Amino acid sequence: MTIPTQEKRRILICDDEAGILDAYRRIFSDLLAPAAEATASDYDALAADLFGDAPAAAVGVIDEIVTCRQGEEAVEAVRAAKAAGQPFGVVFLDVRMPPGIDGVEAARQIRAIEPVINIVIVTGYSDHRPAEIAGMVGTLDRLFYLVKPFDADEVRQMATTLVNRWTSDSRIATELAAQVEALEELNKALRASEASAHQAARRDPLTNLLNRTGLQEQFDSARIRATATGARIALLYLDLDRFKWVNDTHGHGIGDLLICEVARRLSAAVLDDGFVARLGGDEFAVVCETIRLEPVLDRVLAAAQAPFVTGAHHLPVHFSIGYSRDSDEAETDLPELMRQADVALYVAKDAGRGIARSFDPYLDQMFLHDQAMARDLKVAIETNGLSLNYQPLMCIDGKTVTGVEALLRWEHGDHGLVSPEVFVPMAEKNGLMGELGDWVLRNALTDARAWPDVTTSINLSVLQFAKPDFAETVLTLTREMGVSPDKIEFEITETAMTNDTALFLAQVEILRLAGFRFALDDFGSGYASIGYLSRLNFHKLKIDRSFVSALTTKPDADKMIRSIVSLGLAMGLTITAEGVEDVIQHDILKAAGCDQLQGFLFHRPCSRSELEKILSRARPGRQNAA
Repeated sequence: MTIPTQEKRRILICDDEAGILDAYRRIFSDLLAPAAEATASDYDALAADLFGDAPAAAVGVIDEIVTCRQGEEAVEAVRAAKAAGQPFGVVFLDVRMPPGIDGVEAARQIRAIEPVINIVIVTGYSDHRPAEIAGMVGTLDRLFYLVKPFDADEVRQMATTLVNRWTSDSRIATELAAQVEALEELNKALRASEASAHQAARRDPLTNLLNRTGLQEQFDSARIRATATGARIALLYLDLDRFKWVNDTHGHGIGDLLICEVARRLSAAVLDDGFVARLGGDEFAVVCETIRLEPVLDRVLAAAQAPFVTGAHHLPVHFSIGYSRDSDEAETDLPELMRQADVALYVAKDAGRGIARSFDPYLDQMFLHDQAMARDLKVAIETNGLSLNYQPLMCIDGKTVTGVEALLRWEHGDHGLVSPEVFVPMAEKNGLMGELGDWVLRNALTDARAWPDVTTSINLSVLQFAKPDFAETVLTLTREMGVSPDKIEFEITETAMTNDTALFLAQVEILRLAGFRFALDDFGSGYASIGYLSRLNFHKLKIDRSFVSALTTKPDADKMIRSIVSLGLAMGLTITAEGVEDVIQHDILKAAGCDQLQGFLFHRPCSRSELEKILSRARPGRQNAA
């Protein structure tokens, strides 16, 4: 539909007789705006015969009248008017206009150019019936007829009515067009909003990587592409090692920056071989669509080589990877690939972190076994199915008991005695370390009341200090049980020291000031620095058993022992050697200047009742704890 740029009321009159055209002008003269002066014409008599006397003048209704004498001219006039944006509202067409096309054909062509124009067919003959004309021209509600001779009032009324109708229709069309345009703009905005919401629902707001929803959609598309190209889909599942430590030590702001940096590095490593998604927290997934997965794995692992540097912070970027691939026999859906990769990730972390491990069916058995064991361990904690053994700590002479170390034991109903080296890491991985540590603490404090003059060493996990009220809980327990803090020594392994946080240091200091003693266990097996020793104000340093066992196998092992002893003595620490199993080791350690010894050469771990017998036999000559 053509919408005029300006509502100019224009009439086109087409008749091959000049006298008729002039008669039209006279009839419409006072309808023009502004009204034109009527002038004498040679055709006045003809106009009087055709239309009679002119009626009284009317206010301007028509802006312009255009005349032509052939049907082709009328068609071109309508075409030109439309192109100029000044269409005609009404056209009066004589039926017979030789030698060109007649009025009916002209009307048909005009209707094709301007569908909304009002067409008046004027004829003095009966050679065309209205039904035939309507069939050829169409749009019946805008097609009208006048028969010659006609009355001037009839012509004026028809022209006035049709012009006003056209003006009204044009205005309505303009308003509707504006409304349609507004609706289209609104629809465009809604589509943009919908697209934005669709995008937001599928993207992680922090990194702009795909989220779980977006991962599923992209995975489905990748599966189609892989089927077409013969590639195998692979899914890499990874998370950052020790990310909680970053958040706890440096704050969540730095943690978020680290996450964004890892997202950037992973995207750069994957390139066009797949895509990356963030699953939440420090967990990421990479879907690969390549035939050769190994180059992608190498690039992803290489992304962790450089530290993350921001301001004064230099943070390591370490992550473990578990991955799974489509089987050759059948396609694997995304949830199953993620489950398999998660199992492989579990094993990768258990193998030492910072490595990639592929899934195989055997891992399922391992994982299910570990999960079953973790459930059994939780039950054992809740039902008091664990026990404590105690190993005496001897004075350097090897004869006097100066303390005891509480050692946790688990006798499993189906698997027999399970080593702490197996179930303690299992507790850490499954979030049971807090419950397990609390069980050991409570039961060891209970037993310590039976030997109040001997120091009892209790192993603590750094994870226990993650509870803000841990130190207060320990103080409350010792008060309730009547245990003296200066007879309790807490051992913390050196390998756990990288979890050092402000909260950990603060709680250690509360307990140290209350009288509890602290020992750094397994010294030399990890990477604690002298700075740790000075910041935590340890009382004792325990030399790792690997150094002691090397005394009988490595020529220079005694030099390492002497260096450790010298360091400890310089810092005012008591030095204890673990794992002493023969007399030669005893003699070397004694010569090196150690204060305490612990090992099978003197006593094996034993039950509480057996320990009480040992202490009872040694009571007459036993010295106070070091």
